[in-house]
Amino acid sequence: MLLSRADRFGDLQLQGLPFDLDHSAYDRMCAAADVLPSAGTPDVQPAWESYTHEDALPRPAAGVQLLVLSATVSVVDTGQDWLELSLQVAFDTPSLLEVAAAVEVACWCTNDHNMHAVERREWLVGSGPALARSFDAAIHKITRWLATGPSEPDPWRDRAGLPSPSDRKAAHCPRSRDRPSDP
Repeated sequence: MLLSRADRFGDLQLQGLPFDLDHSAYDRMCAAADVLPSAGTPDVQPAWESYTHEDALPRPAAGVQLLVLSATVSVVDTGQDWLELSLQVAFDTPSLLEVAAAVEVACWCTNDHNMHAVERREWLVGSGPALARSFDAAIHKITRWLATGPSEPDPWRDRAGLPSPSDRKAAHCPRSRDRPSDP
């Protein structure tokens, strides 16, 4: 797997898509991605990553998707608690991609799941124009969450019926580890 990281979507290497992405579709994706940094506060910037996989990779296990592209907007990150907005493009089948936008919070369950996607939207695509439209829709959903959603993790957890850090502290169960860092 080849990993590419960039501060701007247009600086990523997009390779290995199951269909052609013409200049028009790519330009639409770049324009949508350029909206994301201006939607939040100046210190809220997306972190972009793209992944190129070997053609001969075995099929992933059930429930596991191979990522093609991701962006994460970290709204709150204290090291032990966080609120992130994510955009992911992943293989659904060898010829289809899933575009997903999600609100993710740190997990405070007794069984540590690391994080929970408390709200998520998905689009299934099989062409370059469909990818561009869905990517644009995902960016718009993320910008709406930035503009109108709570800017702290606990209200999102409350909406999803998840335990909060104070629930865990009240049970006298200190958090055993910090958030894992990226490789």
